[in-house]
Amino acid sequence: MLLSVQFGKFTLFIWTRITKFCCDQKVAENMILQITMIVLASLIAIAMLTFAYLWYWAGKLPNIKVEGIRVACVGDSITQGMGVMFNHPDKNSYPAFLQDMLGSKFQVLNYGHSGRTLLNSGDQPYRNSPFFTASLQSDPAIVLIMLGTNDSKPHNWNAPEYERELAEFVEIYKNLPNCSAVYLLIPPAAFISKGKKEVAFKISDVVIEKEIVSTVQKIAKKMNAPLIDIFSATRNHPEYFPDGVHPNALGNKAIAETIYAVLGK
Repeated sequence: MLLSVQFGKFTLFIWTRITKFCCDQKVAENMILQITMIVLASLIAIAMLTFAYLWYWAGKLPNIKVEGIRVACVGDSITQGMGVMFNHPDKNSYPAFLQDMLGSKFQVLNYGHSGRTLLNSGDQPYRNSPFFTASLQSDPAIVLIMLGTNDSKPHNWNAPEYERELAEFVEIYKNLPNCSAVYLLIPPAAFISKGKKEVAFKISDVVIEKEIVSTVQKIAKKMNAPLIDIFSATRNHPEYFPDGVHPNALGNKAIAETIYAVLGK
């Protein structure tokens, strides 16, 4: 809407200028038409380039190097770095910050995939993603699992199944031949943005706080998986989440620092 209003004002300004200095109304109309077509073509080109960038970036699997202790970061768009997609996600996602903190002895691999759920009954199950397959094939020594934000959506949420499938999911990675540790990360808090009545993307902040937090804690204990509490690290920091869900660079750095405080011990 704002773009339309601005474009309308721009068109009116051009029209006024041209008619002021041009006596021939027909010439003025042709010039306005040409300018309008140029502006529309530019907007379409920008939209296409943006879509192409997102398509390329969202589907890009990490490159695996021979050397380094492999750390597989399994998750959704929060792990992938959607909140910094136009701000160097290769440097400002939480896996990228974690790589800097851990150093060259480690290789942190980002297997986050936007929109994915832990639940197989969810609208976009992580197990159906090529990132899931790639994470298993990466032969990781350490696995970090942070899934649940998209599961909290009303049409996805199923508490008993989430608990059962989370335990199964941990077991899958624990059974990998060279995996020494599987960490469970409690997803970050979600916030209602200013001027909105609910959290963006139909995410339920209530389900995350009241159900997912306790379930991840329970499964971590049951499966003997070290727990990393990202929820507590973010719950008092709405400034980390411009859209209420996806962390910015500052938020991703805080998440990485929380993880590093546990891994570095």
